Formats: sequence, structure tokens, C-alpha cells
Amino acid sequence: MSRFLVSPPLDRSRTAATSLITTLLLVWVSTHAFTSTCVAEPAGRSVDTAVADLNGSITSILPDDTIFWLSVPDWEATVDGLANLPMLRLFASEEMKRFREQTEERSTSFLIDAYGVDYHTIDENISGEFIIAGLTTAQGEMSITCFVQTPNEAAAGAFVDATATLLKQRGAVEESPGTPGTVQLALTIMDEQLVLGTLGSCAVLCGDVGVAANLVKRWQQHSSHVSNEAGDISPGGNRRLVEQNEFAETISAFRESPPSLLRWYFDPIAYAVASENASQSDSDQPSDPATNEEPFSNIPFPMRHGFPGLQAIAGRAWINPTNGDLESRTLVYAPTRKDAMEMFQFEPGSLEIPKWLSDEANVATLVRWNLGQMISNAEAVYDDVTDAPGAFEGTMEDLKNELNVDLLGGLFPVIGPELVIYSVNDTARNNESTVVSIEIQDPAKNEKSVASMMYNLFVGDPEARRIRLPGKRYEMWQIKLIVDEDTTPFSKAGLTVADGRLWFCTHASTLQKMLLRRQTSPLAETDVYRIFDQVVSRERAPESFGVSIARMDRDAKKTYEVLRSSGIQGLENVESIYATLLRSIFLRQPAEDVAEDVRNAGSRIADEIDFSVLPSYDFARQFLKNLAVISRNTETGWEIFAVVFDEESASP
Repeated sequence: MSRFLVSPPLDRSRTAATSLITTLLLVWVSTHAFTSTCVAEPAGRSVDTAVADLNGSITSILPDDTIFWLSVPDWEATVDGLANLPMLRLFASEEMKRFREQTEERSTSFLIDAYGVDYHTIDENISGEFIIAGLTTAQGEMSITCFVQTPNEAAAGAFVDATATLLKQRGAVEESPGTPGTVQLALTIMDEQLVLGTLGSCAVLCGDVGVAANLVKRWQQHSSHVSNEAGDISPGGNRRLVEQNEFAETISAFRESPPSLLRWYFDPIAYAVASENASQSDSDQPSDPATNEEPFSNIPFPMRHGFPGLQAIAGRAWINPTNGDLESRTLVYAPTRKDAMEMFQFEPGSLEIPKWLSDEANVATLVRWNLGQMISNAEAVYDDVTDAPGAFEGTMEDLKNELNVDLLGGLFPVIGPELVIYSVNDTARNNESTVVSIEIQDPAKNEKSVASMMYNLFVGDPEARRIRLPGKRYEMWQIKLIVDEDTTPFSKAGLTVADGRLWFCTHASTLQKMLLRRQTSPLAETDVYRIFDQVVSRERAPESFGVSIARMDRDAKKTYEVLRSSGIQGLENVESIYATLLRSIFLRQPAEDVAEDVRNAGSRIADEIDFSVLPSYDFARQFLKNLAVISRNTETGWEIFAVVFDEESASP
């Protein structure tokens, strides 16, 4: 039996964006906020087991055009596992109580008003699985649906009734039902739609009437075919997600031992199409709905040039039974690797962190890139944008003739495959800088020509300034970055050729200091790197092309202290992944047609939260560990393994 409560249409694009942020936060926690070393789980095939397990899940009725899927197979086990993670223990500490109380109150209120989701109610009623899915509407847009598995059908109905009652108490208005057996609600507080219902023992919270109706139909088909061993509920081309090749190839590639706390699947091309449809709908431009027969007929321009080959991104996180640590693995599925995908066919090789990289680095990433393929793809995109075959090559030729800067024939061929990116703090200048260092092949032969090209490129730029560095062969250039319509904290970036490498830094002062200082302790000779090397060595393979080490106790320092002293607005000029994430959550811009009170809701939340009550960074940093990541090429794409480790976690 199924039962649904319906309310008027919502702003789907805003709901989708907000829900995706929530989803990404969950995945981010699973991959960044866990402790200690691990025993690596080799990727392996268990197709029959994985798909069979999902056939017993509500996932088995989801359509094959599902855009993303986040599954918590066992809610209680996941909650218990996450509660033991260092960053979650930080949030639960007595020192965080004042901050925790105000954020929990506001976030709970927002989730209920926007989606009818009350995690406390879910925690009381759930029995097993919790799923968030992005499903495709009849208009080709994305709608968010949550599934809560309860002990039985009566419990699911009680959950729906309690949620509906709560929404009415918060301002939802009951209207005459448009469909027999439904109750229609208008969520006036958020001016959104929400469909509540039951599918057997599963409670459903859905953001689109058409999607909900399709789920009911699919559930009825499933129930009528429950005795069929194959579980075929998809006659007439109405296929299931679990039957989709991309889903099966990625999700079933993971062994389910130890059991997953989280599993996720994302179709980036389908999301791009849905986003384009939503954008056209918001701008009142006519557009044709996406169809199952032609899923890529409306691919946005930036996703063309081979990006349809990026068919899926999937992953899982699990608790290591030996040491209780949380680990994660992500697969990027791109089996054809044509056109744009070729530029990500990185070159395997040595992944040793270079000796010149100082212990001052907060985050250090070494990647062996494929510059030739990247330039080739850039050429195809440039020619398409200008609608002029050969435009890229012509522009490069003009640059060569006018400025004597031969990028195609002089610079790109001598750039080596090793790319090093790292971040450092300059406390004296209150800077958080990112440095990019690119090796020059045969520097004795090529370093001078690269430096000459940089000179020719910037000598006529009125915004550029030459700075001579004592003891260095070539000058450093102070240049201005233009980001977000000339709004950037990096107005004095630096670029130079030195020590056989091409250097770029977001702050010229940091680059100058780094190049002129005496040799300091190399990162590769520290205890933290020694343990990092042990962790990634378990995952090293001939196909490995990149490693990264993030010392989160130092990397998050600037963001945390600015947030504590100046709030969200203070993060406008802070360059870090943490600051970017927080700005995107609290300072995002709602759609123009949303009510004014809703448009201001996010900023009001940010303004009302008193970040000054956060504990000192010296207290918080003890809960922040070190992140290790290693990536490799696979036969059908790429694999990324991540783990957080502690300095005390070294193997004997």
C-alpha cells in the first residue's frame, strides 16, 4: 500500500542545490573527518553480491535516470561509527556546547522548513536504511527524495503523519487534494513543495509530484513481481538504476567487507543536463524535456568535447575493523577515455615528495600530469568557442610573432610531467599562499628559454613588476590575478624561473621569501611524512600517478581563526577549501524569483550565529588529523583512496 501527502510546486533548482550541498557535506565528512592509519582494501569484483543486496533495498525501484544516490545501509551503525570520529568528538565536546546549541537549533529548523526532515524523528523511527536520491522530473530537472526505512508499514505511516503534523504546526496549510487518497500541503514558510508518503515499510519525502507518482507505480510493479527471482519490474523500457551498466560497474566493484557506512553514486553528465534544464526553466526560455531515448541531447556546452565519456563517480566509506578507522575509496568511471578524457590519462612514475619541499607545507600534492593531452583538448574547446577551426593555433602564432612567446613550440614541449602544488602560511604577512611548481626538462638546456618567454610575456604589462632576487639568475614577476570580475585577494601574485622549475605563487612575497631562504627541514624527512609514506605504500601500484598529504591541524588554522574573530563575512578574503565550503553554504545566492524572506534566510543564519563562542584553535587542533590520498589509473578510469592518519599511528 502507498499513501502520499502533496503540496504545491517548489523552486526545484534551489532545492536541488541545497540538497546537493547537504549530500556533499556528508561525503566530505566521510572522506576527511576520520582517524588514523589503515589496511588498504583492494578493489575487487563482487557483482552478484552487491547487486543482490541492493535488490532487497528500496534502491531496487529507483529508475535508471537517477542522477545521484547516497545510501546509509545501516543508520544506527553509521551514526555510532561517525560519532567516534575526531571532528565529531570535537563538535560534541563541552567546549563546543555554546556553539553546538545555536547551530543545531538553526540547522534543524532549516531542514524541517525546507524538506520536512527532522533527524531526531528519523533517529527514533528508522530501522536500517536511509537514502537521499536525486531523481529526474518530467521536465528533465532534478528533484530530491529521501527514503527512511522503518520497522513496518504502520511505523512508516506514523512517521509520515508525525512529519505532516509538524509541518502544519510550522505554517504548512492543508489544501483540497488534487489526487484521491492524498492530502495536499502548502509549505508557506519556504514556498516549496514536499510530497510525503509510504512505500511498504519505507517512509518517503519527495520534492516533485510526478516523481512521487512514478515511485508509487514502480513500487506497485515491484510488489506484483516480488516472487519473480529476477525482480524484473521494468517492462517496456522502464529500467532500474541497479540494471544500469554504469551503476553496476562502479558500485559492484567494491567489496562489502567490512560493511559500508556510506555508499554514493553520481552521474555528472545527467546532473549537467538537469542543471541546464533548470536554468532554462528559471529564465523562461523554451526547452525540450530530456527523454530516456536521448539522454545527452541537451548537454551544456562546457560538458561537450568528450566529457560524456565521464559516465559515473561512485564510492564507499567503511570502518576498518582492525583499528576502528574510517577509510574511503572512490572510482571515476570513464571507460572510453575519448577526447577530453584523454587529458586525464596521467603518466605513472615516481611519487616521491621532492627534497626541496619544506616542512612548512600544510598541504602538498604531487601529480604526474599529461600536459600534451590537456593542450590538445584546450585547442578543441577554443576552436569550438570561436567557431573557427584553427583559431587556437592562430592565436598561438600571433603570440609568437608579436611577443616572441612560443608556447606551442617552445614552452609546452619542455615542461616535465611532475607537477607539485602546496600551501604555506606566512604569519608575518597574514597570508595563506598556494604555490605551483612545474619541472622543466633538461633545465641546463631549456631553463633560459623559458625565462626569456616569461620576460617577453610580462615586460609590456603595466600591471606587472620585475623584482630582482639576490643569487638568482632570473627576476621574479609580480603580477595581478583577475578573479571574479577583478575581485581577488591575490593582486600581487608571483612568477619566476628558478632551480630548474617554473614557479607560480598566489602571493609574490611568499614566493620571494621561499626562494631566498636557507634550506629548512624538508617535509620528506619529518615523522609525519614517514607515516604518510607507510600509509600510501600499501596502495602504491604501477598505475599510480598522484599523492597528497594534508596536515589539517595547520591547514584549517587561518579559516578557523578568521571565522572565530570575524564570522562568515570575514572569510571573503581567505583562500582555503574550508573557507570556500563555508562561503558556499552560508553566502550562496538563492534564485531571483524566491521570496525576499527566503532569499535572506541564509545570510540571516550566518549573521545570527555567534562564531566567537568557538573554542580556541589550540583546543580544536588536537581533533584535526592528517589526510593521505593516492590516485591511480585503472582500465576504466581512475581510483582514489583516502585515509586520515595520526603521527602516533605508525606500524611497528
